[in-house]
Formats: sequence, C-alpha cells, structure tokens
Amino acid sequence: MAKRKMNKSYFKSLFILILTLTVVAGCSGKTNTDPTDSAAPSPENASTSSPNSTDSSSAGMDTKEFVTLTWYMPPPLDPRPNEDKVMKYLNEILKEKINVNLVFKFVDWSTYAQKIKVSSAAGEEFDIFSDFGSIGFSQNVSSGIALELDDLLNQYGKDIIQKNPDKAWQAVTSNGKKYGIANPSAWVETPNFAFRNDIVDKYNIDYASIHNFKDLEPVLKMLKENEPDLIPYLGVFGMPQTFDKITPTIGYDTTDGKWKSLLDSKAWLDVTRIQKDWYEKGYIPKKVVEGTDSVAEFKTGRYAVTSYSIYDASFVKISTDFATPMVASPLDYKNLVTGSSIRGAINYISKTSKHPERAMMLLNLLYADKELFNKFAYGIEGQDWDYVSGKGTDNPTVKTKDQMGWAIWHPWIGSLWDQWPSNWNSQAVLDGLKSAIDKAEYSPYVGFVFDSAPVKKELAQIEAITPETRPLFMSKDLDGKIAEYKDRLNKAGLETVLAEIQKQVDAWKATGGN
Repeated sequence: MAKRKMNKSYFKSLFILILTLTVVAGCSGKTNTDPTDSAAPSPENASTSSPNSTDSSSAGMDTKEFVTLTWYMPPPLDPRPNEDKVMKYLNEILKEKINVNLVFKFVDWSTYAQKIKVSSAAGEEFDIFSDFGSIGFSQNVSSGIALELDDLLNQYGKDIIQKNPDKAWQAVTSNGKKYGIANPSAWVETPNFAFRNDIVDKYNIDYASIHNFKDLEPVLKMLKENEPDLIPYLGVFGMPQTFDKITPTIGYDTTDGKWKSLLDSKAWLDVTRIQKDWYEKGYIPKKVVEGTDSVAEFKTGRYAVTSYSIYDASFVKISTDFATPMVASPLDYKNLVTGSSIRGAINYISKTSKHPERAMMLLNLLYADKELFNKFAYGIEGQDWDYVSGKGTDNPTVKTKDQMGWAIWHPWIGSLWDQWPSNWNSQAVLDGLKSAIDKAEYSPYVGFVFDSAPVKKELAQIEAITPETRPLFMSKDLDGKIAEYKDRLNKAGLETVLAEIQKQVDAWKATGGN
C-alpha cells in the first residue's frame, strides 16, 4: 500500500482495521477529457444520470437549496497532489445528484481527536466526521458530539440499512438509538502463514497442509538446519480471535465466558509459550519485531516464512505486498466479529450540522451508487487510475498509478464489498474477506460499549504496564515473569476494572442488551 502518515497505535489496533485496514479506494467514471488537462471533467461527462434525475436517497425531500457539507477525516494519503481536481470533479456530480458541495477537512492523526472535540464544543458547524478509534463510540455519544440517526436513516439511509448486517448495528447503538454508521469491512482477519515461493520449491514444502504452529515447526527446524543465512520465521504471532477486547489488555474470553486480563487467556499463554520455545531454538529473530513494519522487514530477504492477515487463494495480493512470489496457507483460527472490530471505521453526523438530512443523503449515496463510491475512492481516470478490464461494466478491474495523487480507503466511506477490484484487492481477496465474515460468529457482547470514566486511573496504570508484557517470551523464567506481571496488574487495579465491567454489563443486559 502507498505510504501514509498515520498514528502507529492505530495501525496496530486496526483495521483491521484495518485493514483493514489495508485497502485503497477511489475511482472515476469515463470522461472525454484529456487526463493531463488541468480542468476537471464537466458535469455532463462526470455523471451517468440525467440532469433531472432524482437519487433514491433524496426522494421526498426538497433539494432545491444548494448547500455545502463539511466532512472531517484523518488524511488517508499525505500529500494529495490531485485533491483539487478530484474534488472539483466529484462536486460536479454531487451538485447534479443531491445539489451539494462537499469539502473534506483532513486533520493529522495526532491532533484529530482533539480537533473534533474542540470544534464541536465551540459550536463549529460541520456535518460528517469519521472515527477509526481515536475518539471512541462511547465518547462520541456521551459528549453529545454525534447526532442520533434513527429517523435520518429511516428516511434517507435505506441503502445503508440494507447493506449493513443487522447485528452490526448493535455496535453503534446506545440506549436503543443508533449514533453511527459502521461501514462493512474486514471485521475478522483471515490469518495465514506466508512462504517464499522459491523456498517452497527448493525444499518441496507441502505448505497447503500447514494450518497451525505445530504443523509449521518441522519446516522451521529444517530451514534452520539448511539455510544458515535465513531466519526461518519473522516472529509475528497472531492470536486466535476468541478474545473480545475492550482495551489492549482486558476483554471477554469466549472460550470460557469470562471477563479477564489477556495474561489469563489460555490462547495467549499457549502462543506465548510457542514464542519462547521458537526464540530459544533460533527460529525467530533475537530482536522484537512487534511495532515495526513487518512487511518492510520481510522484504529485507532475511526471512523464509511470515504471517499475513488476509488470505488470497490466488497469492497475487500477498506477492504484490511482499514484492516477491509468495504462497500461503490459512490458519485454523476461529473467526469472531467483535464490537471493537465493527467500530474500526465509523461515520457520524455532527450535532452541529445545519444540514443533517443532506449529510445522510450523501452517506447513503455512497452506498446506493457503486460508481460514485469508487470515484470518491480512486479519483480521476487517467490521472489517478486506469482500467485493466471490464470498462463499461458495473465491476471493472482498475489499477492505481504508482505515484498516487489521491485515495480514500473504501471502508472509510462505505461498504468495502462495493469496491472495484484493483491492484490492491483482487475480486478473490474481496470475496474471501466477505466469506470469512459471513461464516464468522459474533461476540455476545458485540453491542456492549464500556464507559471507562469510572476507572480511568486504573486503566491508565494497567495500560502503562501492557507494553512490557509483549517481549515476555524472551524471559528465562517465563512462568515467573507471567506471575510477576499478573501481580503488577492486580496492584494497578485490574479487579476494580473487572468489577466495573461486570456492573456495566449487568446494567446493559437489564436494558435489553444481547
């Protein structure tokens, strides 16, 4: 993916987001304009609808008044040299469809949350803001920044409702009211082991039969003995998705139905013991890889095997990302959709918006009009991307320019499943991600949102300790170190936090939470 200036903690938590967090967006319809011309395409060429057409999202509302909408968002790409041309192009389409002019205000990650809070408190008029975890659903609701959306969705957001799974709405509902739109995305990972294809061919490795750490270990042992210049495994260990986190350390363990610290999770303990064993055997590097760019690290050529969060049976995406031919095999991990994964990309309408109806119409338009959705994401044909195949169809394949001048990642503005396949995500990748979510279980607490205010001090103390637990596998006495950190977490207030969680869970259930 193109390099972006983003908060590191955001990348580590999401996505999923990120992933999801890992998806480029944008696109444009056919125009008769020279791609190198400084003028954006005319309205006649920018839209396929007739000038007098009425979009489904605007049905029943008078849109004669021309209004400007403001949308706050962290920068998906920085810098964005083609921004002026793209926005001129998009606004010509938006004027025709719902008679609005859109202004994006991109605010740096480091100051984004504070900017939204201050702007709202000061009564600044803005219409839409995106949140990828930096502010938090609970804060957006309790502080009054976010507008309640039920009536707006029912009147002007029917396409949004149709494309969002019913269970997903629980994650953005408080006291029976919807306050955000969680865009369908990679809510579960599809973790897999990724192998350099040249190594697989050289040793005739049966990679397709490897689905867990036990299966992988004989291969790493063989590579350790036969490839002295290679480190067998990069050292990135994913966790089974059975732990519904509300903080990086604390969550609900679906394997035994208890709220607990990660250090008390059997899955975490099992993986940590494997890490220690492989560390001592020299299968993983002596330095801690966590916190670094694992893809960039693998590209150094020092490793034979790594892990990857998106399974692509064609191996095109993984080979593109690692810049070398790769093959992969999916892990036999359980997939679990959690409230935090759903809330990884949410759009809100601001309480200060003067035009909330038109803001909802705009958001719905990105769900209703697949072509416009991709134009928002990819930019202008010939300037930001080109067709690869399927030109003129509903689902062409496109390729972004190597030097990108515009991009908004698809999950940030709408449903990932409406993305045109591209050099970043093939149709096979998109289908695989969608299939994983369709098959996944939902956490029983997908709709529970924890209010951390009553235990703010205790959580701060606990999270200050958390980074120290990550290299525990390097300890000579692992069990002793685990016991030491459990004691420190208890002294920091773990039991107080767990009691507060249970109190809020009971209250949530009493009001109909499920």
